[in-house]
Amino acid sequence: MKSFDRPLYLRLYNKILENIENKKYNINYKLPSENTFASEFNVNRHTVRQALQLLKDEGFIYTLKGKGNYISNIKIPYSISDKSSYTQRILDLGYEPTTKVLSVDIIEPNLEVSKKLGLNKNLNVIEIKLLRFANDLPITVSYSYFDAYVFRDMIKHLDMKPFSLYKVLNKCYPNMKITKMSTVFEALNPTSELSSLLNLRSNTPILSASTISKDQDGNLVEFGTSYSRADAVKIKVDLI
Repeated sequence: MKSFDRPLYLRLYNKILENIENKKYNINYKLPSENTFASEFNVNRHTVRQALQLLKDEGFIYTLKGKGNYISNIKIPYSISDKSSYTQRILDLGYEPTTKVLSVDIIEPNLEVSKKLGLNKNLNVIEIKLLRFANDLPITVSYSYFDAYVFRDMIKHLDMKPFSLYKVLNKCYPNMKITKMSTVFEALNPTSELSSLLNLRSNTPILSASTISKDQDGNLVEFGTSYSRADAVKIKVDLI
């Protein structure tokens, strides 16, 4: 199909995307208003909205209510040694963090989870599934696993609002000092569920990080795996 045969909103979509890739919009990474686009490209606002919605659906932009549309250029540092919470790291970057609890279940773990937590397979674990945002952009889907008996007190506090797993652990076990012992990174193609939750186009790579954490006495605390938008995270390694 020749470009002039395409629907007008697709032509506008391609032009805006080209401008994004050429870094034309780099002041605060905010896009012009719908009215500005309509005037600049001599189209109506309905056409502009269609083009912007497609850009949003494909993960190129995100919307802040009452503020406008922004390019999806957030880069959250995933620090291997950092002990601060995800929420604090987002705040430090000047973004607004939110966390949505997708599910909390007590389950019989699979072999990998049992092995990572040093459990017999017939012992249950707490599975916490979270969707984390920076501003309104979905960044990470995470799965955290804990021994369901040892960490049973957590269940009473998982309705904390705003939710923070870091604060839940601190509230339940204030004397526990948790340290990441190992993290394994892997680039993956997302499942259809992850693509939907992270607002990604199909076959867009994601970054998987699987982490084992222990307390100050060397006891296993958590095995977790997070799946993050590869365009929104960067790995930070502290050597000292």
